[in-house]
Amino acid sequence: MKYDEVVALGVEYERTQPAVFKDAILIGKREDTAVLCYTSGTTGLPKGVVVSHDYLVNNARAAGYTRHLYPYEEYLSFIAPAWIAEQAGIAGWVVNRSRINFPESPDTIMLDLREIGAASFMFGPPQWEGLLKLFQVRVNDSSWLKRTVYHLCLPVGYRVADDVMHLKHPRLFWKILYSICNLICFRPMRDYLGLSHLKIGITAGALLGPDPLRWYRAIGVNLAQIYGLSEANPVTLPIMGNPVKPETVGVISVGSQVRITSEQEIWVKSIGQFTGYYKKPEATADKLVNGWVKTGDGGAIESEDGQLVFYDRLQDMLNLKDGTKYSPTYISNAMKFIPYIKDCIAIGGEDKDFIFGIVVIDFDSVGRWAEKNRIPYTTMADLSQKKEVYDLIEPDVRRVNKVLPSAAQIKRYLILYKEFDADEGELTRTRKVKRGFIEQRYADLVNAAYNGLDTIEARTRVKYRDGTERDISTMVNIRSIG
Repeated sequence: MKYDEVVALGVEYERTQPAVFKDAILIGKREDTAVLCYTSGTTGLPKGVVVSHDYLVNNARAAGYTRHLYPYEEYLSFIAPAWIAEQAGIAGWVVNRSRINFPESPDTIMLDLREIGAASFMFGPPQWEGLLKLFQVRVNDSSWLKRTVYHLCLPVGYRVADDVMHLKHPRLFWKILYSICNLICFRPMRDYLGLSHLKIGITAGALLGPDPLRWYRAIGVNLAQIYGLSEANPVTLPIMGNPVKPETVGVISVGSQVRITSEQEIWVKSIGQFTGYYKKPEATADKLVNGWVKTGDGGAIESEDGQLVFYDRLQDMLNLKDGTKYSPTYISNAMKFIPYIKDCIAIGGEDKDFIFGIVVIDFDSVGRWAEKNRIPYTTMADLSQKKEVYDLIEPDVRRVNKVLPSAAQIKRYLILYKEFDADEGELTRTRKVKRGFIEQRYADLVNAAYNGLDTIEARTRVKYRDGTERDISTMVNIRSIG
């Protein structure tokens, strides 16, 4: 049958049954199932999350409240449609009349971004980091003049971005300087990346590191982190008038409620909430408690701005002696957000009363800081134990502690006299710290910290890049944080 014949049949059917379309709509209910979104299966086999039309519409409405989007703006749908957040984004055309666009393929995403000129879209951290790396490669291959302009303008962008993220008003001098940098550098950068018309960029699924977040903010991209899950979404959304903090996942969204249990588990209620698991009533009953969705994630509500802090999957968190749960991964990552810190491990356990931190400074960054402040030093071992260096990083250690439960805060820490080294078995080849190996190798330092000592002489054998080995001895300071 030809297409024209199909159209003619439709016209004739509409003439004889004029109310059939309206009647079909009236039969449907807002509680009806719209889509099944399967979970990732991190806690078992994937389960089909039953999502209603009401869920999607409420989700899109909440997003519209906070993103300040306008009708007929372009939305790019890129993440797999099976992810609930992307289904809610697609539903945006129902509430906000936004135009939904789909890229031709992952390989054409850069061209499609520029062509579409999207006002909003969501990428996972790997996609945002991929865009950044792609641009950095382009910068390295560019002319000397373009590289120079980029490296001169970027610090200006960072300065203004840091002020804006902390709700501070940049001084007039920096505003003027940023305007110049925006004209000659940042605006062409956003155009190349296809972000010229972007009003709000979203990242979700995992925490995006502070460096990529600051970079996008520096070049004028309004990027924010959110938190949600298939069973309840959105839990947090970017809301104007609130600071942007890399260590949190944002402010509780309109129509959502969050509570933190005594086990530090995040429970949520949301206007976008699932109906249940498909053909799994027992799993549904286990997930819901008096209307609250048990997320299985550990977290807290930050006291200063009421932002949600996501620690880790509850099953991956460890216990202290008193039963307090803590996430060594979150603490380590939060400490590495600090510019002067390269690595950190948080030590605790069921036989420990508190958390002890072993910090590794970024020798280049701290070295430049020391030279600028006329602090003499010879080696990293010498620099790391300077009182001024401890004073430098301690305010940031205290800042990290503010988003942790009192019992799970870093109570004592030291700065290691060397960097963790993959050749010595302390790191994997992908630079992941071997936690168990570190605790065993530096057992003397760990025991000294838990025994209340303030200094200890450390002896170790160091292997240099030329293959030679040497025994070194240094006095290591251990600090307490009250």
